[in-house]
Amino acid sequence: MLYPQLTPTRCVVSLNGMWELAREHEPGNHHEGFKAEKHVAVPASYNDLYAEEGFRMWKDGMWYQREFAVPKTLQGERLVLRFGAVAYRARVFVNGREVGSHEGGHLPFECEVTDVVEWHNNPNLLCVRCENRLSATTVPMGELRNAGENGQFAGQYPDVPFDFFPYAGIQRDVCLYTTPKAAYVESVRVTTAVSADGVTIVTVAGPVSFDGVATVTVAGRVVGVGEDLYVTVGCVSRQTHKEYGGGHSLVSIGGNFTVDVRIPDAELWDVFQPNLYDAVIRLFNGNDIVDTYSQRVGIRTIRVTGNRLLLNGKPVYLQGFGRHEDFPIIGRGLCHAANVRDHELLKWVNANSYRTTHYPYSEELVRLADEQGILLIAEAPAVSVNFDHLQDESVRQELYDRHSTTLKELIDRDFNAPSVIAWSVANEATTNRPAARDYFADLAALVRRLDSTRPVTMVTCKVEDDLVMDAFDMVGVNFYPGWYHEPGLGLGEPFANAKASMRHALETLHRKFNKPILVAEFGADCLAGLHSLPAEQWSEEYQADLIMTLIDVIRECDFVVGEHVWNFADFKTAQNFPRAGGNRKGAFTRDRQPKMVAHLLRRRWAVPRYDVAPPAPP
Repeated sequence: MLYPQLTPTRCVVSLNGMWELAREHEPGNHHEGFKAEKHVAVPASYNDLYAEEGFRMWKDGMWYQREFAVPKTLQGERLVLRFGAVAYRARVFVNGREVGSHEGGHLPFECEVTDVVEWHNNPNLLCVRCENRLSATTVPMGELRNAGENGQFAGQYPDVPFDFFPYAGIQRDVCLYTTPKAAYVESVRVTTAVSADGVTIVTVAGPVSFDGVATVTVAGRVVGVGEDLYVTVGCVSRQTHKEYGGGHSLVSIGGNFTVDVRIPDAELWDVFQPNLYDAVIRLFNGNDIVDTYSQRVGIRTIRVTGNRLLLNGKPVYLQGFGRHEDFPIIGRGLCHAANVRDHELLKWVNANSYRTTHYPYSEELVRLADEQGILLIAEAPAVSVNFDHLQDESVRQELYDRHSTTLKELIDRDFNAPSVIAWSVANEATTNRPAARDYFADLAALVRRLDSTRPVTMVTCKVEDDLVMDAFDMVGVNFYPGWYHEPGLGLGEPFANAKASMRHALETLHRKFNKPILVAEFGADCLAGLHSLPAEQWSEEYQADLIMTLIDVIRECDFVVGEHVWNFADFKTAQNFPRAGGNRKGAFTRDRQPKMVAHLLRRRWAVPRYDVAPPAPP
């Protein structure tokens, strides 16, 4: 599924703005129009827009509607309705006819409406039903009773087993876009290979001094008919504006094509050096251009070797955060201004990476990371998978099917993004249960079949009894000494118990699995403006001192490839007594003002963890 794009052969019409909203108190013909209760902004989560508690916590059917007209100039084109994300389930109706549906609240879907819309003066009615009720077989899981281990948040309101708010609604862009009707480019997948000698095209498999040739391979699929369909591809450097001509490919039976573009003086995409190219794809029918599309390209390699994560053949150390798409009023709704601000703060604090905890973030944010040279670990929305609720094989299979479908959609969407350096299949599952072993090993194998160019990981909170991490290329671990256990400074050396606990956990995991480790979460809650001497829990001093102390321990372990503080910014959670207005572990407040720890991290992260010299080959 291509990102909507305005080109000489394509048009994009935004349907964002003010819609009408109503709760579904009883089934009815809402798809034919309804009496609105509220006006609602799209995109945005509806939960925090209104004063009534009934809207904040609504999980059942919520209906959106608006009218739209189709410009006459678009007649004769193929017309597609596209949603960036609707949480959690969505059904879409145009003029009373159901045109599509989707399950999963974080990835795009589309519906062709060419033959459904009114092309003349009559307005079209668009109705969308969304529903946010979760279960043991949804991704993420929710509303679990007697949750047991990993269900520490069950019983809160709303009832979810994870520690962030289950925002709902039409949360990302809605648009109409066109493609040519007879034939068009349906999909594009880009792979790159680099050469050290300028002659032989190889994929970098270890440390090299790159000064050579890159080959960009553009593969895709064309839908449609024509007498003589073929595709040409050329690449244009965004840095130098130099053009590199490629070959052409006849469109084979089934509509597939592959074209190589050779770039003899390629500039690699790297941390804070986002060298990008535009691969311009043109579809011809004979001598006539039928369709055009431009795909951004970043030439880089990523590989796990021994205890190192190698970017372009050099070791890279991940310093950054876990995050949430969470902002006052709009909730998880797409906001370009908030995305820009967040990335500016990431660069200000000298962070080079983050994990998309605990779901895929917007395409627009991933594209921003591409353009700014920030590394992403893209995570599926499988948080707190609880195998106590999956003892029945049929139930477990149902969850697996949804989980694997989500991973396929995520990889399809973000495969071409140079900022995405790894796939994370889940966060904090009960990985000490025997049934978890085959479940996650199968998912790891699936991801490798879908994409062999990136490492595969997941994040565990089990140290002593994890059963699954050997199936992955890199171990992610969430561990909170000094907060959830060994709290307080102690009577002797400050944080002595916390330091010992962190060191033991990391050494135990490495000894067991012999994999590089990312400390994916660690930290402490902090109420901004609360100060204490000596440092006490919830104060800015305690959060700052604990995090800086644990970083010292983490960096003593040569097998650790990254430290991600939890969290980038405070975020909203369900109501529960340990959460004072949400989770307060942010280095920044929810409205993006720095706490004390942000200033200390900025100084600490100003010096790279590794020097530029590559490690000796294993």
